[in-house]
Amino acid sequence: MRFLLLPLLAVALSAGDTLPPEDDILAAARAADSVYQRHVATLVHDLADPAPAVRLAAIAFLGRLQDPTVIEDLMPFLVASTKSVDELSAAAISLARLGAGERAATPLRQLLSHKDDRVRVAATNALDLLAKTTTPDQVGRAQDSNDSLRLGALTMLGAQQINDAGDRMALALRQDRRPLVRRSCAIGLGKLGDKTRIPDLRTALTDADPAVRRYAAEGLVKLDDKAGIAHLLMALEANIAGDHIRRSLVLLAGNDFGFDPKAALPQRTAAIDRGFTWWGEHAKEFGVH
Repeated sequence: MRFLLLPLLAVALSAGDTLPPEDDILAAARAADSVYQRHVATLVHDLADPAPAVRLAAIAFLGRLQDPTVIEDLMPFLVASTKSVDELSAAAISLARLGAGERAATPLRQLLSHKDDRVRVAATNALDLLAKTTTPDQVGRAQDSNDSLRLGALTMLGAQQINDAGDRMALALRQDRRPLVRRSCAIGLGKLGDKTRIPDLRTALTDADPAVRRYAAEGLVKLDDKAGIAHLLMALEANIAGDHIRRSLVLLAGNDFGFDPKAALPQRTAAIDRGFTWWGEHAKEFGVH
């Protein structure tokens, strides 16, 4: 209401700097409130308009009012069986802006299984804005067919160190056909901090995608897998993501043994051989016999 009250007060003050009488201020406030209430009533009325564009505009404008009294007017637009994809998506965001909290959390969570990507993305964003995203929400999201939802959830599961996330990420790292998903899983497993995932990351050093190999090597560094130095040396033989794997080797072994990914094959092979010789002399120090 303040943005409507200010112009009215400005008119009252235009004749000079003297504050208008209290009655004038109250009258201005009542006028502003009346204008505001008519504005809200018009928008609420537009929610039932037969034209979809009018309904969508009303949903969006109500969401910008920052007026919690309109939350109940928007709640019916979260019912998937009666509303369009555009209406569901717009209402999800508007209700999040209004801070609908628990009232909207349950229907928003139901929309996470909607068949349309746009609705699932809107519901996801709304729950995040409301800080109502739960661990089961993230786990379900990790199986979504939408890449952006799936990737975000897989990475977040790793960052949040959720216990049951490891199995899901490890499975996707082994079997998912999409390189972006496998990359996200390699990153997530590294962040998870669970050393039982080391074998999964070692296996990923042979992935067909160079970026997956890179993130697997970096994940092994995060997990301090000094016992896996030999696996990094073997990964260098293919010279795929060679420079990234070399850096990981330096971080774990303290040496790259002269490996240069740009060098010719004989020089690269000689460096790897020096690495294996060193490994043979020091493996016991890392519990490998």
